[in-house]
Formats: sequence, structure tokens, C-alpha cells
Amino acid sequence: MAKAAHAPLTPVQTAWLAALLLCAQFPLWSSAFVWVSMIGTALVIVRLLPLRTLRKSRLNGLLLPALALIAAVAIRVQFGYFLARDPCVQFLYLLVGIKFLEARTTREGTLLVCLGLFLAVTQFFYSQSLIAAFMALPVVVALGGALASLATTAPRADWRAQLARPARLTLQGIPLAIVLFVLFPRLAGPLWGTATDTAARTGLSERMAPGSISELSLSDAVAFRVAFLGPPPSPRDRYWRGPVLARFDGREWSALSRLKAGAFARREGPPTDYTVTMEPHGKLWLFALEHPVGLPHSPSEDAVMSGPMSDMAFLTYDQQLLSRNIVMQSVRYAQRSALRASVPASESDIADNLRLPPNNPRSAIFARDLRARVASDRAYIDAVLGWFRSDPFVYTLTPPLLDRDPVDAFLFETQRGFCEHYAGAFVVLLRAAGIPARVVTGYQGGEMSLDGDYMIVRQSDAHAWAEAVLDGKWQRFDPTAAVAPSRVERGLGAALPAGEPVPYLARMEMTWLKSIRLHWDAISYQWQRGVVGFNVQRQRDLLREFGFDNLHPVDLAIAIAGVALTWSLAVLGFSRLHAAQIDPELALWRHVCRRLARAGLVRRPDEGPLDFCERAAARWPQWSVPIRRVGSLYAHLRYGPEREQRAALLSQLRVSVGALPGARRLRAGV
Repeated sequence: MAKAAHAPLTPVQTAWLAALLLCAQFPLWSSAFVWVSMIGTALVIVRLLPLRTLRKSRLNGLLLPALALIAAVAIRVQFGYFLARDPCVQFLYLLVGIKFLEARTTREGTLLVCLGLFLAVTQFFYSQSLIAAFMALPVVVALGGALASLATTAPRADWRAQLARPARLTLQGIPLAIVLFVLFPRLAGPLWGTATDTAARTGLSERMAPGSISELSLSDAVAFRVAFLGPPPSPRDRYWRGPVLARFDGREWSALSRLKAGAFARREGPPTDYTVTMEPHGKLWLFALEHPVGLPHSPSEDAVMSGPMSDMAFLTYDQQLLSRNIVMQSVRYAQRSALRASVPASESDIADNLRLPPNNPRSAIFARDLRARVASDRAYIDAVLGWFRSDPFVYTLTPPLLDRDPVDAFLFETQRGFCEHYAGAFVVLLRAAGIPARVVTGYQGGEMSLDGDYMIVRQSDAHAWAEAVLDGKWQRFDPTAAVAPSRVERGLGAALPAGEPVPYLARMEMTWLKSIRLHWDAISYQWQRGVVGFNVQRQRDLLREFGFDNLHPVDLAIAIAGVALTWSLAVLGFSRLHAAQIDPELALWRHVCRRLARAGLVRRPDEGPLDFCERAAARWPQWSVPIRRVGSLYAHLRYGPEREQRAALLSQLRVSVGALPGARRLRAGV
């Protein structure tokens, strides 16, 4: 065994290891830095080149350790930290290439297999989509070939033969893997945690400046998907509440730093129940229709949403739903909202939402003059919205840049802006008139899937609107709807002027490419719902359907072991039955060929039994007699014995095969 572990890697083994590492690296190309991807992949490819200058002594002595140190320092400098998920994954990306460059023995090849598999798993830190699952399949194929090649020291081997057994074992293990996936006890959280990285993700921010949401609206990326228990709400009611921004510095809106618990809105109509499948965004926000009247909880397929609430989130004083953990992976939760509800305003709300900085003086003068000419706060709000409708304001994704006093410049000069311009300016005008108001960001709208089973809310649906205090209650106002009502009724594509850079999936026309992407989204949704979202609650629901809801964990473990044993016996029985259907001398000959292959001598496809046994006898002269006898007996049985001689020859062949040493002794040469 020691000699086999220190045997040099053959070209076939090196090629299979390279294939495994490249398949493990490929899914990470979009997540790693460009220089990390290029250098890490180049190191693997360089190892395959017949370069005479790559000597083991030099590599081990100076070059490769120095390269690993430089890589670690460069990653630390670029990230600003090292002990977290992203920098460690990228360092491992480079490390496997460096290790492969110096690997020379089968022991080091086995270590590379372990490193390659761990690197392949890291892609699921970033995505658990169906595409990620498909990209893991080449790793499985390359793993089978690498393990099969490391099991033999033959310099040449048929790659089909090296894949046959791993492929067969994989197919045999798929049913068992499905059973274990369904029955094995699920953990309430991930098996391990990773330090939170500070890399930016696509999505809304806790800050809003002119142009921030318009840039986000150019993305077709999915923010979340929603499945309703009943009919979906009308487009004008699809306001998905997110960050609430109450602080204004004259140019940028931001959220207040204090967080305190709030009370649920008083429902004034029937509730709307739905399930949200949200993509990771690296923040705490959970989106819900205005207004949530309950905390999100784990969805149950056979229960109404009034089930027991979990502690996965909490409600703030400004009606935000915040998760207790940063949303770093896809999360699925059930939610109940009221489309008609009232939220009372507290004294602190009024004080926080009246502050204005001293800039934008023209807006303040305009607001005070207009307020003096109307009788009430509601009449003033109607007058501001009427001004937005009557003046030549333009809703556009490409507004001009605003420097000093951006609200004044937008309202009285350019009059071209996106939703953040209208919402921010509207709140400034209300505060200047003494009406408490704030900006609410989130998403507005959503597109039903082709089959109508769920709604897709994309980043292009990002939106900003306003809330104001009237009659002691917070009420929603959307100034964008006054300028471009089709934005609320039909979506972004219907509201923008011709020639605007509308995201492809936000366009109104249905093309064949858009249809394909929507069909793929439906498949991805079912994958997220049925596989990625298969949590503890869904497992309990499934077991309940089969009458196993009160099954003790010990009984469940016994059931799993019983299923595994039954399947294993079935596979072994089928193998035995298949072996029994072939000629006994052929089964014995194949057994001998497999034993010699494991010892390092692989039979060539064009090689007859006598020639192969002669080559084996030359390889192991101490066992030449039984080896030659096996070849002679098999050839005689296969090509010409009489019926009455067959039984005796077959018995002699069994004895000769039994006299051959095992593959381990043959490899050791004893």
C-alpha cells in the first residue's frame, strides 16, 4: 500500500484530476475576481503542458509557497479582510491550482480529489438554483473518472471503462439518495455558518439619492416570487413595502438609526394570504404587501396562514418587516396582509418626519405659498398632485444630473425624473407645509407567470412612494402615479417614453425569447419551492400525508435503514442474476481481468486471452504458471471444447482462478 500511495501520477490520472479541478472551478468564475479565475485556471492547465522547466524541487522549495503567500496577501488587500466566506473561497480556488502544480504521487492526487470536491461545494454558497445543480453534474462525472484512474497504475486506460463503474454506482445510488433526501431529519438551520461578507448585492438600499432606483430598475433580476392563496390583488394594490426613509440631508434620503417594535395595522377589510420566495439580497428586509397584519412564518401546504407564528422576523414602528438574520440565501415565508388598513401616527413619528435641511429654498417658498391658498392638508396634497399632473413633468429612466439643491432643480428646472425624484420632492413639499411625511421604498407591481400560479417581482419593479399623516393616520400617496399612471396600472414598460432603455422582461410585447425565459423561471420556481425550500415544516407535512406524523425519530431511523438495506439487496440480487445469465467461464475471465486491472495491468480491447496472460506472466513471473493456465483454459473453453469435457475444464478454471493472488499482493509484487 505504501508503494502504491507513493507511485507517480500517470498521464491519465493527471488528466482526470485536471478535469475534476476545472469542473469545480468553472461554476465560481462569475463569483471570483477576474485575476483569481484566470490564474487559478491557468495553473491547472499549465500542469498538463509538457514543460521541462517545472521541476519538483524548485516548485516545492520556493516558487509555489511564495505564490500561495502572494495570493493570500493580494486577496486580503482587495477584500480588506480574510477570515470570511468570499476571500477563503477565492484563496481555495488558487490553492487547488497551486497544489495540482506540485502534485506528483497518487497520495497527493487523492488529496486533490478532496480539495476539488470541497471547492465544488462552495458554489452553493452563492446560488442554489437549478443551473447550479446542473453545473455540479460534470464534477460528479469527473470525480468518477479520477477515482477510477487513481485505483490503477496503468499508464494507459480506456476512459469509458474508467467511467463505467462510477456511473453504475451513481445510478444505483440515486433512488437511495431520493429516499434519504425526503426522510432524513432536516435541520432547522444550515449545517455550518459563514462569516458575513460585506460585498454589495443587487437590491434596494437603506439610502436613496437621485438615480439610485432608476439604476436598479434596469435589472431583470428576480427580487422575489409570490404565490397567492386566492386571486392576486389588482395592480394598483401591489405595493411591496421595504425600507422606510425619514432622514433627509438636502440631497439623500436615509433610514433613521433607531429601531423599535411597532404594532400591526388595524385591518379594515378582508386579509390577503400569500407565500413569498425571496432571493438573497444581503440585507434584513422581508417584503410584504402593505400592510402586514401578522409576522411571517414557515409556509404549510395544508394549513391556512393563520397557523402559529415563528420568530423569524419582527415588525418595526414604521411598519417594516425585518428578518432576525441577514438574508444570505433564498428564504420562503408565508405572510398575511391587509390591503385596506389604518396605521396611527405617534408623536415621535410627527417630530421625526417634519425635519428639513436649510437648502432647496425655492421648494420651501412654493410649499408655504400653496398651503396658504388652500383650506386643509388634504386639499394641499391634492393641489401638489394636481400640479404634477398639469405641468410638463416627464417620467424617465435617464434624468439629467442634479447638483446643488436637487429638489429645486428637479421641480422648477428639469422636471424630468424617476420615482425617487417624485417621491423625494413630494415629501419635501409636504414637510415644508407642516405635514409629516416620509419616503417608502420597495417594489410596485409584479408579473404573473405564464401558468398563473405565482407572481414574479423583479428589480425593474423597484419603486419609491410617500406616506403622509392625515387625520392622525399614515396614508399612502404615490406622486409617480400622478405623472405616469400607467406605471402603476401596467408596469414600467408601459410608462416610459419611446426610446428609453427598458429592461427586456419589463417590455410589454411577448416575444419568443421572453416566453422561454418565463418558462424557465417557472421551472426554477418549482426547484426552489420543492428542493431548496424543502425544510423541516415541509418534511413534516409530507410525512403527515403518508400517516407518519407521529413517527418517533428512532422509528424513522429504522425505516431509513430498512429502505437502504432493501435497495442494496435488490441491487446485489440483480447483479448476481445478471452474472448468472452469462457463461460461467466468461464471468471468471472478467473477474480475472478486473483483478489484474486493479493491480495495474489493463487488458487492451484488441488483446486476446493468450496474449494478455502472456503479458501478465512477464509482469509477474513468480505467478506465471497459474496465469498462463488461466488463459489456456479460458481459450479452450471459449473456442472449442467438446460438451463432455466442458464440466472438467470449467472446474479446473475455477481452481486456477482461485490460485491467483489478490490485486494487493500483485501490486506489492509478493
